[in-house]
Amino acid sequence: MPQLLVDHLRPIIVVAASLLVCALATALLRRKVRPAVEAACRTALARVRPHLPHPLRRVARRCRTWIDPQVARTGLVTAVAAGIAWSAASTLQLAGPVTAAVSATLSVQLSSRASVREGTQRLIGTLAGIAVTVAVWGSFGMTPVSIAVITGCGLAAGRLLRLGDSSVTVPLTSLGIMVGGSAVTETFVWQRIAATALGIVVGVILSPLVGGMTPLERARWNLTQLSTEIARLLGQLGAGAQDGYSREQAAQWLARSRELGDDLDDAVTAVDDLLRQARWSLTTPIARVVPLHETLRALEHGVHQVNSVARSMFDAAATPQAPEVPAQIAPVLTAASQAFAAHADTAHAAATRTTPVGTAEHAGAPVTTGSAAHAAGTALQESLEALRAARHQTLRTVRTEIDDTGVLVLTGSIITDIDRMAGSLERSAPALAVGVREPGPGIPAVSEVLPAVRLMWQKAAAAR
Repeated sequence: MPQLLVDHLRPIIVVAASLLVCALATALLRRKVRPAVEAACRTALARVRPHLPHPLRRVARRCRTWIDPQVARTGLVTAVAAGIAWSAASTLQLAGPVTAAVSATLSVQLSSRASVREGTQRLIGTLAGIAVTVAVWGSFGMTPVSIAVITGCGLAAGRLLRLGDSSVTVPLTSLGIMVGGSAVTETFVWQRIAATALGIVVGVILSPLVGGMTPLERARWNLTQLSTEIARLLGQLGAGAQDGYSREQAAQWLARSRELGDDLDDAVTAVDDLLRQARWSLTTPIARVVPLHETLRALEHGVHQVNSVARSMFDAAATPQAPEVPAQIAPVLTAASQAFAAHADTAHAAATRTTPVGTAEHAGAPVTTGSAAHAAGTALQESLEALRAARHQTLRTVRTEIDDTGVLVLTGSIITDIDRMAGSLERSAPALAVGVREPGPGIPAVSEVLPAVRLMWQKAAAAR
């Protein structure tokens, strides 16, 4: 009897140890190896690039354009996950190891949290599919009617369970079970569930290798890109106001300002994913997400304001007898561009701020730590001061040099949008506080728990 127990437990121990090694290897590759390899590759490329012949550099640029690193990384990780899941299911002697491979393939996502969400929905769909199969097969047997009923009821069950895209898992599981025919037993059903869960576990373990960035890094990158694009568009608007512009140019600027909505959606998705991940993460405290969420709201208002400016400049060029945009407005637009460019630098360090909302330090630009973050915050403050100075100078110049009422009204409208941008960047605009929802409760991160534990230990030691 003990020998039988050992023989039964040995595959489980082997698989558990293998998955643990995979998890450790993934963490090592993600945190240590990948940054070192990327830095080494960049250094080597910088040294070799000047000595490469021009045709070879042209081919390299084309290859970089054709090959999407994200797609290549996803394909490689998914293939490895499928192979590991198949091997683990075979080691455990589960019925249909291909189920584990399929489950791992579908569970690989950009983050472990997304993988857990998708995997959980798929597991629920599998259980629902089995229940539908047992109920319908027992009533109708193997007939065309039973196939139709199983498919329809499976889709309905998936919708009722709110499985989203995973709703199709229910009828697919039901029909897949019927392939087994008379071989379907209670053991077969439980082994299929175990294989599905095993594939989900493998997908969760390897998912961090897919994204190339952690949720925190992805949120920072998206916010930085959004702020940079706003700065670039404002710079183009300022140059156009200074040198003159055509209707075609104004149409391009207006179209680009509307495309910023897509960049904003990407940033919103990244920050929301980070917030959901932080609620259950042991390494990312919610306090690090709050500054990024505030930055997102500021940039959201900035997108609306730059769209308003682009629309005003387009209407001035496209509408007959409309007042023209005066060249005197150019310095304000350029100063606003520089402010958003400085804000892009602070977005990188925004997550390191832990100052609670509502404190004295919270007023104004984001409070960050570290010399680089402090320099970025100082640069932003200087840019905002330069923007205010440009605004006052522009208003004084326009009032003294322009008598056209229409031009004055148009200038005032653009200045109002610029004022709102500045208020959003310095976090002083009252509109930023409208509709703000506090983050929900979550598991405290290790970085939040350890200081409290250390303080309690020191107090206990001092009491002795």
